[in-house]
Amino acid sequence: MKLKKFLALSLALIMTAGILAGCGGKEETPAETPAETPAETPAEVEIVKESPMLAELVAAGSLPELSERLPVAADIMVETDKTPENPQYGGTLRRNNGGEWDYGPFTEEPLFRLTEDGGVTPNVAKGYDVSDDGLVYTIYLREGMKWSDGEPFTAHDVAFYYNYMLVTDFTEENKIVSGYNGTTYNWYKTTDPADGVTKPAIVTVVDDYTVQIQLYAPKPLILQNIAIDNKWMFAPKHWYKDIVAYDTSVEHWTGLSHDVLGGAGLTAVTEEEAVANAAARNARFTFDDYTQLGNQLGYMYWSYKDRPTLRAWTMDSEKTDQTYVFVRNPYFWKTDAEGRQLPYIDTVEMVTMDNALYSQEMIAGNLDMASVDVGDFPTYKAGEAMGDYTVYSSVQPNWTSCSIELNQSYKDPQYAELFANIDFRHALSIAVDRNEMNEILYAGLAEPAQAAAPAGTAQFIEGAREKWTEYDPAAANALLDGIEMISNDRNADGYRTFTSGANAGKPVLINLEGHEKCNSAEAIALMAQYYKEIGIQLIEITNTARNTRQQKVTNGNEIMALYEENLNVFNPYVRPDRVGANRNICTWVGKYGLEHAEPMTPAAGSEMEEIVNLTKELSTAATMETAEAVGEAFLQSHLDNTWIVGYLSVTSKYTALGNDVKNFDADHISCDELRFYGNAKPYTWFMEQ
Repeated sequence: MKLKKFLALSLALIMTAGILAGCGGKEETPAETPAETPAETPAEVEIVKESPMLAELVAAGSLPELSERLPVAADIMVETDKTPENPQYGGTLRRNNGGEWDYGPFTEEPLFRLTEDGGVTPNVAKGYDVSDDGLVYTIYLREGMKWSDGEPFTAHDVAFYYNYMLVTDFTEENKIVSGYNGTTYNWYKTTDPADGVTKPAIVTVVDDYTVQIQLYAPKPLILQNIAIDNKWMFAPKHWYKDIVAYDTSVEHWTGLSHDVLGGAGLTAVTEEEAVANAAARNARFTFDDYTQLGNQLGYMYWSYKDRPTLRAWTMDSEKTDQTYVFVRNPYFWKTDAEGRQLPYIDTVEMVTMDNALYSQEMIAGNLDMASVDVGDFPTYKAGEAMGDYTVYSSVQPNWTSCSIELNQSYKDPQYAELFANIDFRHALSIAVDRNEMNEILYAGLAEPAQAAAPAGTAQFIEGAREKWTEYDPAAANALLDGIEMISNDRNADGYRTFTSGANAGKPVLINLEGHEKCNSAEAIALMAQYYKEIGIQLIEITNTARNTRQQKVTNGNEIMALYEENLNVFNPYVRPDRVGANRNICTWVGKYGLEHAEPMTPAAGSEMEEIVNLTKELSTAATMETAEAVGEAFLQSHLDNTWIVGYLSVTSKYTALGNDVKNFDADHISCDELRFYGNAKPYTWFMEQ
């Protein structure tokens, strides 16, 4: 099947246009006057260039002038397309707190932004060049840009992050070692065609505002990989220098000078000393060990007050607070087309409460914004007029919003064999009444569908969403009857049993891992009823926090099956996490994932071997044509094998927004790759006073 060509990618040089930030204002057009009456010269309209709260600090002498806080005029990032007609400074935006992976993207400022067409555009970076051979990416930064504490942001902060926090070593077994944040990705590695050796990229400082990425082989998706996997490919070196354990008296794995790698000035400390130094600095930085320190302060740093950032708002409360408060960054480096420093809104408050209470708070006027679950849509919609807010709908490219993912490398070999049987997955699919589930879980607002790309996306395949979706428990039972390893008869509790092996006589049981922030409990309870009709027992064993569940997924064979509420696949070759064996976000890859310390090798000639080989091929793709072909092959494998059994799909993202919040872009695409609400650029919203 020839699939549509997906998102067109561009690696052309993108340079932001320089616009002076200090323009005095714009002139109004004079009204027409009779010939005998001299026209009056209109008064110049004064444009306020910064928030009054910052202007007061400047007047008090506790904050530098605006011109000293922004980058040099030519390097200021200007949000021309997002400049409203009459914005106002001030106000507090109060919204629901959806957790660190909600408020994190909301305020995030990456080195490069992934665009809706799959390309990249500079953000923290102002531009880049690519060498003719595709091996060297030269990235240019904004001169005079500063961290939120006023310290300069330079190329040393980029190289330092990569060389001393992300890729701290490279072993003889071609394994990347991450000494700090605990997460490194194969997408930084390329294979030298001359000797077949695979190595990660080398990142070096050229000058204060220029950094280079040296590859061993062409990698046309490297900037997309950075935009997705290391959006914040930089860190304030001056802040981390004594809480990152690295001894610069030892030669770096690259063999290069620590000076060009961003390591100059680091304090040589052990991991234990780094943990102690962080705790001594502030009690909020007390962690059990270096791994936890790195995961929290190095990876999810946006949750911690006092850690300098480049974001529009910075954390000004504690993680233990009921309400998270984010205040404007006085050194934010973006302006609108009229030279006004962004953001317009002074403060963002993320309010934590029971999910059922958010709609009441919106209706009462105590919240300005809430992310609306589709099941709650009728409640929010009914309260629009009373609450003086509007419910908006944005697009999200969901394959499925209710699915089961079976771990193909589960530690029990009998279950692994059963899960690999396509008839088993087929039976689980048609055993469920999707229409009934839709009415119960989503008030009929979801679409009964298999896990496949929705219409309107370039990944869409005719008929893929309809595959195995017709409710037919009799046919499901017939499929299971044909699987020899499980019985046709039922035990006293009504379940099929294994006919032989270590599990002989035991019921066929699927332990399904849920999620605390979705409708998994209700959905799994319904699924359990349908599954019992075909003799399969389903139990939700836990309902864990996202990070805890993710750690179990990363361990490889600990989880038997995973319930997933939202499965977005933005582009299978730009980000193959959901379709390829790379980062283990989906448990169907289990220990087949290439990031495992000891990944499993699938059986020769198996469908899983194809997935693993495609993942390897994509990680070394030297041309865009190769990457596109791999993307199509991923889609074909999922169409043929239905690795993920989907039941319902919601392709609309609903947002309740107070009518005094202006400049919100409801047409943005909402997905992880584009950073959810971050794609709508909240720093350009304002509140009508």
